[in-house]
Amino acid sequence: MNKKFVMRQRLGFGAADMASNFVWPMITTYLAVFYTDVVKMNGATVIAIMLISKFVDACTDVLMGVIVDRTRTKWGKCRPYFLFGAVPLAVFAILTFYMPNFDSDVKMVIYAFITFNLVSTGYTLVNTPLSAILPSLTDDANERNILVTFRMIMAAIGSFCVTTFATPLINRFGGNDNPHSYTYTIGIFSVIAVLLFFFAFANTRESVESVKSEKVTFRQGIKAVNGQYILFIFIMFVFMLGFAVKQAGVVYYYKYVVENESMIPIQAAVTSVCMILGQSCLAFFAKKIGKKKSMYLMCFIAFVGNILFIFSNNNVVMLILGTALVWYALGFLMGMRFSLLADVVDYCEMKSGIQAAGILSSLDSFVAKLTFGLNVTLFTGLMGLGGYVPNQQQTDLEKFFINIGFIGIPVICLVLTVILLRFFKVEELLKKECK
Repeated sequence: MNKKFVMRQRLGFGAADMASNFVWPMITTYLAVFYTDVVKMNGATVIAIMLISKFVDACTDVLMGVIVDRTRTKWGKCRPYFLFGAVPLAVFAILTFYMPNFDSDVKMVIYAFITFNLVSTGYTLVNTPLSAILPSLTDDANERNILVTFRMIMAAIGSFCVTTFATPLINRFGGNDNPHSYTYTIGIFSVIAVLLFFFAFANTRESVESVKSEKVTFRQGIKAVNGQYILFIFIMFVFMLGFAVKQAGVVYYYKYVVENESMIPIQAAVTSVCMILGQSCLAFFAKKIGKKKSMYLMCFIAFVGNILFIFSNNNVVMLILGTALVWYALGFLMGMRFSLLADVVDYCEMKSGIQAAGILSSLDSFVAKLTFGLNVTLFTGLMGLGGYVPNQQQTDLEKFFINIGFIGIPVICLVLTVILLRFFKVEELLKKECK
């Protein structure tokens, strides 16, 4: 493979996740606001729609994994979905932010439920193949790390563009007084996403072995699962849950514990920059000290960052430094997740003889969505134990429970991650097999 194409493939692989992040952050950040503040939907109804849809979404991940493993085309089994899934995702996203003038609230709720599930399914249609494609792009461990680095950085850029330009665009098109302002905004981002997916399709290539491999059923895919894969899934669940709970508590921590809401946008900026820096270092550390050792290092860095919050006494410099360390480590670990997933898929296929990248990747995605479904529930549950009352100065007990969610749970999850990593041997086992 020539150097020119190698760089094109790196950009193509990154472009696919960048495309997803021109659409999905709009859904996660603005859809609830669109439902409650723009079309005046009941808040409890919105929560119910999203919770029920989360379970539906998790199930479609597994189904899509089976479909990917049974796909065989001249382009491969994953790449075609970048081409044929891009437009449906864009259309579903636009429909989600378009609310017709219904004559009853029931029709509005049904429409919202259907369109939200359609866009979630559209996202799964392109995202599951994206997670599954890495093992078939290259079998070189260092190149995989570089590909993941490109993916994570370009995804972060896509997400940054949405968070930076969405509100100005919404305001430009009429603000909350005009529901179509959201439709036009997501329309612009969706067009960009389609073009990026087309670029990804044109600039990636799956291996001949992947193209010619036998179709795999769900039952066969499950047979490829082994103890190391199960351990990997559990490790990812634990570490992602810790960070997800912390993210759920950011606003509450700065509003009620630090009592300085002006820190929230500063925290967001530091988070974005440091995550990109962490992702940029993935290939370097993985090559120099190995994947597992680099994960130990990042868990330690995140641990130190969390401890700084405990002793900060609301000092701004300490809070910023703690944020920087925690999210630098998270950026690295999230990138490493995808790199290790490719290794685990290789190991499962090596031991079982079954090529089931789609199913194996979809189970990882299922767990990721589960953690980000549990984070808000877990954090709000903790606040309830403390007697949380919104928009009031909180008691010492309530501040204690907020700290448990924002600092305590992430620290516990980091310690458990380190313990579990001691039993994760895929990196060593693959090296042994190669010899």
